[in-house]
Amino acid sequence: MRTNWLTRRQHLPVSQDSAACSIFEALAWMAGFLFAQAIALAAVLTILYTSSFGLIWPNQKELVHWILDTNLDRSFLLIGTPVLGAVFLLLPLIRWREGQNYRERIGWRTPTVDEFVISLATVCPIALIGNLLYEVTNLWWKGEEVIAWTSATAIQQTSLEHLYSTFHGVPYPILIVAMALAPAFLEELIFRGVLGRRLVGRYGVTAGVLLSSTCFAAVHGSLPHALATLPVGILLHLLYLQTGTIWVPVLVHFGNNLLAVSLVHFNLQQESTFSPTLVFSMSLYLVMMLALLSVRTQEWQLRNQQSTI
Repeated sequence: MRTNWLTRRQHLPVSQDSAACSIFEALAWMAGFLFAQAIALAAVLTILYTSSFGLIWPNQKELVHWILDTNLDRSFLLIGTPVLGAVFLLLPLIRWREGQNYRERIGWRTPTVDEFVISLATVCPIALIGNLLYEVTNLWWKGEEVIAWTSATAIQQTSLEHLYSTFHGVPYPILIVAMALAPAFLEELIFRGVLGRRLVGRYGVTAGVLLSSTCFAAVHGSLPHALATLPVGILLHLLYLQTGTIWVPVLVHFGNNLLAVSLVHFNLQQESTFSPTLVFSMSLYLVMMLALLSVRTQEWQLRNQQSTI
């Protein structure tokens, strides 16, 4: 008898410990995620400051000149290094929370070829949907007039343009590691591997996915960015539930980040035209990819079970 793919957590053992996550623990992990980045950022600023002034505190004018001369207010260091530092600070905490069997609990198996290919096919559609939500919400957030959805809307400025000046001149490999790989790995471990799995174990699939995705969106800063990140978080969690391996959402998250980083680095962003029909089509496409992934994963499970008999 086939079961609903949303209710199956085939590779995610739900023990009493894994179901013990409450809203308060979720909030604590969110605070810890932000606090770890703050510590990493403070360490970077301390190093930069002491290399310029030593142990002497400058006057306000000298400090302002230093910030402007070094472009510190627009520096890549303020964006890229906090997540890298947080990886090293939070990984031991994640391992401690999950115990010795953390790999089995989180789901550490290598994705199959089908899971790899089908998951990658969701990167561009969810990126387009997220960017659309950001632009529309950002116009509303700034108090600007949002064009009605009765016809196709031309977005004049993408959400990536304001990052171009910040990332300009930073080597592409460094951008990939700091802005694509590190956030994908750490955020998936926390918001899917730890929080998501435990919230689903306690509150059920629907509530657990929505709660963990809301936590994921909330740590992304402004309201427009958070709303744009929410559907991404939901898709990543559904991919995690379907496949049972953390590497699938990490892969899709990395692909999404890599796409944004590449567009910024090579200055490829341009005017995009969106319509309700296009949004609906992309959403339907994602549903179809999730359904196909469900079938392929069930086939893999069946072959795996038969091989062990």
